[in-house]
Amino acid sequence: MRQQRSSVALALGLALALGGCATQGSAGGDSSTKFTGDKQKVAKVVEDFQAAASKNDQGRICTALLAGALVRRLAQRAGTCTKGVDAAIKDADTFGLTVDSVRIAGDRATATVTADLGNTDRRQTLTLIRQGPGWRISAFG
Repeated sequence: MRQQRSSVALALGLALALGGCATQGSAGGDSSTKFTGDKQKVAKVVEDFQAAASKNDQGRICTALLAGALVRRLAQRAGTCTKGVDAAIKDADTFGLTVDSVRIAGDRATATVTADLGNTDRRQTLTLIRQGPGWRISAFG
C-alpha cells in the first residue's frame, strides 16, 4: 500500500511539473538567466526540462535531466521511464513555468517555480541533486 501511494504521488508530481512544461516556454523567456554560478546551472536544468517536455523528448528527460533514483522509480511504476514521462506529458495542461528562486546546500538544491495556469498561478518546489558533472531533478513537490 505504501509503495502504491508513493507511486501515485510520484506520478502526480511529475504530471504537475510536466504540465508546466507543455508550452513553448515560460512567459518571461529563459528564467535561468537571472541566476549565476551553480544557481544558474540548477535553473537551467528546470528550463531544459520544460523545453524537452514541450518537444515530447521523453528520452532526454530520462537520460539527461532526471536523477537515477527517480528514473528507476518511474520505470518501476510504468515499465520504463520514457513511458512514465510520456503518460505525464499526455495528462498535462498547457501553461508556463518560471524559476523563481534556487537554494543550494552541498550536493542538493531546491528550485521554487511558478506555473502559470492561465487564471491562476501555482508554486511548486523541485528538488535536484548533483549527479556526475551537473544537476538532475530528483523530486517534484
